Amino acid sequence: MDYQHLILEREGHILTCRMYNPPNQTLNTQMLYELHDMLNAVEEDHDLRVLVVTGTDDVFLRWMELTEMQSLAQGERQIDIPSVVNANHTLARRIEALPVVTIAAINGNVGGGGCEFSLSFDFRLMKDSPTATFALPQSSFGLVPGGSGAWYALKYLGRAKALDILLHGEFLEPSTALELGLISRLYSEAEFDAEVKAFAEKFAARAPLAMRGIKHLVNAGSNQDQLNFMAEEAKEIMKIIVSEDAQHALGMWINNPDPEAYKPEFKGK
Repeated sequence: MDYQHLILEREGHILTCRMYNPPNQTLNTQMLYELHDMLNAVEEDHDLRVLVVTGTDDVFLRWMELTEMQSLAQGERQIDIPSVVNANHTLARRIEALPVVTIAAINGNVGGGGCEFSLSFDFRLMKDSPTATFALPQSSFGLVPGGSGAWYALKYLGRAKALDILLHGEFLEPSTALELGLISRLYSEAEFDAEVKAFAEKFAARAPLAMRGIKHLVNAGSNQDQLNFMAEEAKEIMKIIVSEDAQHALGMWINNPDPEAYKPEFKGK
């Protein structure tokens, strides 16, 4: 498969995947299916020990492509909402289940679907740049997380903190995300690339059978109810994305993506 949005680089036991979708660096359905195809190769590569996924310039992934979400809700595309939600859920479960150590190298802004995607990795290493934010802002668009964001927030934060983060939908500074435990490490702009490389090399040099065994045990003990949760999340996103409120908010942001001007009026419809 020829990739439009992924750039792969292999060095020893480490595979680095750079996501590329200018100018907005959003997660669209084409990138989603390319990520699945890339994982097919990773699952068959028994010599691989570490997978690093990162973004381009100063953005990891902003969010799911909003124009696609709106057109999906309006039935204007050949694929449907359940198919995209299922592809997102399956991607998260596949990344968690990989026998290799997985690292999301968050090189700047990450939000929405991109944030949910990063939460499925074993480690999230983030660049501490002045403009970087970590956000699950779906409620600000009249939506709910559709890529397991609520599951991971509950898993990592507990009920009270998860509700606080998801209901407010605020853009968190990297230091706040680190304090909450949503990211694993925070590195300065100058040191980020070198620190990510060193972090990956450390695990590439460790005993692969032990790494795989530990991941298997931790996953077995922590994901017992994930499938049931994902089924409920899929029901909610399919119901809410077609609502008047969600379409109003998405349309307002798509037409003028200015946080100062973005003041949707939600009617509960």
